[in-house]
Amino acid sequence: MSSASHVGHSTWTDEPPPLVRWRSWPLRDAPLAALVVVAGLIGVGMLVQSQTGRLHLAIGAALVLALSAWRFFLPVTIELNAEGVHQWVLGRHRRIPWNEIRRHRVFRAGVLLLPHEQGPPIDVLHGLFLSWGRRRDEILAQLTYYLDSPSDV
Repeated sequence: MSSASHVGHSTWTDEPPPLVRWRSWPLRDAPLAALVVVAGLIGVGMLVQSQTGRLHLAIGAALVLALSAWRFFLPVTIELNAEGVHQWVLGRHRRIPWNEIRRHRVFRAGVLLLPHEQGPPIDVLHGLFLSWGRRRDEILAQLTYYLDSPSDV
């Protein structure tokens, strides 16, 4: 495994970091972004309505966009532990083992976990973006330990 962004301030240790668990719900946590997203969905619906004159197409377009952005609207509980990345949403659980994460990219707002060493720009659609919330250092410690460990060199 390798990383597209190496976490420079953390150091690798033999001791695994404690698990990190948090809830990500951008609709609640970022009210300004929520307003922009909802306004955008309404705007798309209005644009489709004005161009086609068909209300059902306008509603359909807005719904398709809303469904594609489901992570924004639904609360997702995320846990990073020795087994990998766990997600719970609407009572469903998904686990991504650390060995399935081939690289990661660190951004100001979070980290993008990617399943391929290298890939085309569209590869980000196969990835998982984790917003930091208030857990930036704890998340980076997990990534450093499990993805940037000396055994990866």
